[in-house]
Amino acid sequence: MRAEALHIELLHACPLNCLACDHRGLGRARLGARLLRRVFSAPEFSGVKLVSFSGGEPLLHPELPVIIKRAAAAFPRAALVVLTGLSGGARLKKFMLALPAPLAGRLHLGSSLDGPPRVHDRMRGRAGAFAALKASHAWLKKNFPGLSTGFTFTATSENAAHFYGAWLTARRLGAPLALQFLVPNANTPALELTAADRKALAAGIKAVLAESPGAAAGKGGLAAALRFLRGRSAPAACGAGTTFFMLSPEGSFYLCPFHKKLTSPLAGLAGLRARLKGPARKTCGRCFLRCAL
Repeated sequence: MRAEALHIELLHACPLNCLACDHRGLGRARLGARLLRRVFSAPEFSGVKLVSFSGGEPLLHPELPVIIKRAAAAFPRAALVVLTGLSGGARLKKFMLALPAPLAGRLHLGSSLDGPPRVHDRMRGRAGAFAALKASHAWLKKNFPGLSTGFTFTATSENAAHFYGAWLTARRLGAPLALQFLVPNANTPALELTAADRKALAAGIKAVLAESPGAAAGKGGLAAALRFLRGRSAPAACGAGTTFFMLSPEGSFYLCPFHKKLTSPLAGLAGLRARLKGPARKTCGRCFLRCAL
């Protein structure tokens, strides 16, 4: 089966200091446009329906406009996603204005919104992060009215009680809010949800569903999140290493955020999934769409 999605981490660098992110401590590696040209032309990815670019902060990559243009040409039927902190207005404007006008119609810009303003700033590790996000998003909506945008709330012990507030904030900003859970790394042990956190998060989800019943069918999958919190949700079929692949700033493909140590060069993709064996597979039973970036 050919891949349907390709998730590319362009670099580790980022101006934010997000509590749950480990990119800031992983070095200065950065993918180049030349390497990505080989990836884009690989037959394994000829049928992809989605290509996403993240980091770190992808807007820090000096070749980002060139990379997006090449991806658009290589994958004319694929959706293109850029996941950004929206913390740098000047960088955002330079990037968007460097793209051909028709390309904006294919692009989706996603960002994190982890609570109302003060909570978001604390989660992002930077005072004024929400103000920057708000200003950047308003500029996008004004200058690119056809552009698709959206936010993601990552549930942690720091913000679980603020999901409903984050949803109201996203609604005021004019974009949908999706929900995701933590991918464990060196920074997350103190952020894992306790029983009280899960209860508070569930209450926030119920408040959203009560106010907007259609939200359950949206990208957030809120009804499924409730089942997961109650321990009643069977994991969805995993496409890691078969229908989607991830590419690190070091230029290695890896299976998924839970199994970053399972890596491969482009030539070894076919055997990557088969290397997931034994105890490592237990992690998959606790996965809740964590790879659907």
